[in-house]
Amino acid sequence: MTTQATIPAPRRGVQDAAAHVTAELARCLERGVLPWRAPWDASLAHAMTPGLPLRANGEPYKGANVFLLWTAQLARGYGKRTWLTYRNAETLGAHVRRGEKATPVIYYGQAKPRADAETKTDDDMKAYRFLKLFSVFNAEQCENLPSDFGVELTPAPVDPPEIVRWLERAGAHIRIGGATAHYAPSTDTIHLPPIAAFRSEAHAAATAAHEGIHWVGAESRLDTLKGYFTDKVLRAKEELRAECGAAIIGAMTGLAPDHLEDHAAYVSSWLSILKSEPRAFLSAAAKAQAAVDWLVNRAGHPAEIAKTQAD
Repeated sequence: MTTQATIPAPRRGVQDAAAHVTAELARCLERGVLPWRAPWDASLAHAMTPGLPLRANGEPYKGANVFLLWTAQLARGYGKRTWLTYRNAETLGAHVRRGEKATPVIYYGQAKPRADAETKTDDDMKAYRFLKLFSVFNAEQCENLPSDFGVELTPAPVDPPEIVRWLERAGAHIRIGGATAHYAPSTDTIHLPPIAAFRSEAHAAATAAHEGIHWVGAESRLDTLKGYFTDKVLRAKEELRAECGAAIIGAMTGLAPDHLEDHAAYVSSWLSILKSEPRAFLSAAAKAQAAVDWLVNRAGHPAEIAKTQAD
């Protein structure tokens, strides 16, 4: 008879969350591994089902948790991308195998201060956001899960030109031509070389997604481009945000997030930022997720739009 795993340690707060994220990402970057690309590395992930990490209820994780779970999935060779809490497993009549290592993920919450002091003002009682860590386990670490649990459908690959049409549906103006891919704030346009200039159509689509995240960062939209053209640190942060956003779009559409040609130059900057600002990646991933959500709210899910047009 298999003995169940011990109950994970108590939940930890925002300092631990930031430190954990920073340490995990720094380890990857120091090895030259970009966690937002790794799940598509055929030499490492040939047995993994592509797509976003999933909660026990089938909903995809968001923000920094996407990259934390991708990193853990790769490091431990899990083929599944569904994750459960200890209690999730118990509720399903299953259990986590003894000795299995939990993966910390971040819980984003909101709360109000306790109303137990007469001196508190209305401002004091405003809701505040908080972060804390909690533990999850991959479905492959569990035993006795129901046979119909965790059906993971691989995202149907979206034809690369559909990514450009999806961005245009969200309101982006895209110009095809020239030798470089970039977003031009002065004209509020995304510029992309012809598809034939790329190594592949998928590479062209991933590049379009990357530039689309920059476009959403314009002042009239999410306003994340301040200092991009004048400050090296702010530029590196924005490139990190665009990398993360494009990776999320890639996971949603079956495309590999492989587009930043000079990423080696940015790795050094990102490592420096992580060491000086422990919450830098949390911020970049959250802003990347906000940009993707903005696009989805404006244009719908890219895979669903492509499917509708095909029908």
